[in-house]
Amino acid sequence: KQWYQRRVRGDQGIGAGVRREWFNILTNEMLNEDYALFTHSNDGMTFQPSHISDIQEDHLSYFRFAGIIMGLSLYHNNVINIHFTKSFYKHILGIPSDYTDVRSIDPGYANSLQWLLDHDISGFEEDLGLTFSEDQNVLGEARVVELKPGGANIVVTEKNKKEYVELITEYKMTSAIRLQINSFLDGFHTIIPASLVAIFNENELELLMCGIPELDPDDWETNTQYNNYSESDPVIRWFWEVVRAFSPEERALLLQFCTGSSKVPLGGFAGLQGSGEVMPFTISRAHDNLKLPTASTCFNLLKLPNYSSLEACRAKLKIALKYGSEGFEFV
Repeated sequence: KQWYQRRVRGDQGIGAGVRREWFNILTNEMLNEDYALFTHSNDGMTFQPSHISDIQEDHLSYFRFAGIIMGLSLYHNNVINIHFTKSFYKHILGIPSDYTDVRSIDPGYANSLQWLLDHDISGFEEDLGLTFSEDQNVLGEARVVELKPGGANIVVTEKNKKEYVELITEYKMTSAIRLQINSFLDGFHTIIPASLVAIFNENELELLMCGIPELDPDDWETNTQYNNYSESDPVIRWFWEVVRAFSPEERALLLQFCTGSSKVPLGGFAGLQGSGEVMPFTISRAHDNLKLPTASTCFNLLKLPNYSSLEACRAKLKIALKYGSEGFEFV
């Protein structure tokens, strides 16, 4: 297994921490709406390839590049900040999607499909106005996509509604973005062979790629080591009190400040990575008690001054997180 180094121009850091931050910045940039590569689900939290990405001339090359970056991130045990839809994880694994996967993109539409399956629509098929086609609006241009030959003229009825649900699901989750999916997988599989991830289901793959979504302060404290401190020292007890009072976003910023990533890998803090191996989170004593906390992200190391009060500890941490959660500098 070979590791590579990333050096950021104008940044003094080098090593695993820089690599983790580089992955996170790059993967987050893939979601930039100007590129039109990925679209978010209705909840705004998960993403999948956009069916209108072809407005970018080289969009398939971008998807292949995105697949390579995601594969490299997984190869290097670096969790990412992007959560894909369940159906997209299924595509990575080669698992067929079904109509229930629509819920991860548009719960309201999924409920409509479920209603269609659960109720007898005999007698009011014409009132529903459904045909085997899909109307789209792409940058102001109206398009009609037929789900089967002549679909625009085939009315959805009680007899054929199951076929309609299967075809509309296949279109929305797969057919409309088939070229994008294939290009992404072409890049991804150059780094991670399909056989290596085939043992997982879509939920396990999400955890493997994105880490545990909630940071558990108890797990964090249990798997922390100390250098020139002990867990009974007042500043250490204050530190964990502050962490427990933090919002989930502040905890994520703190972890990013200390490790270069806002997520922990599958297995929690016991599996925290650094320089190609498991490296526990460590709090080390800093000698100048007036300075802000600093960190060595390559070693998952927080350098914490021995502050004189809980209030000072909280204030200094918050200042450090506000101005120093991204980037590297030797201090």
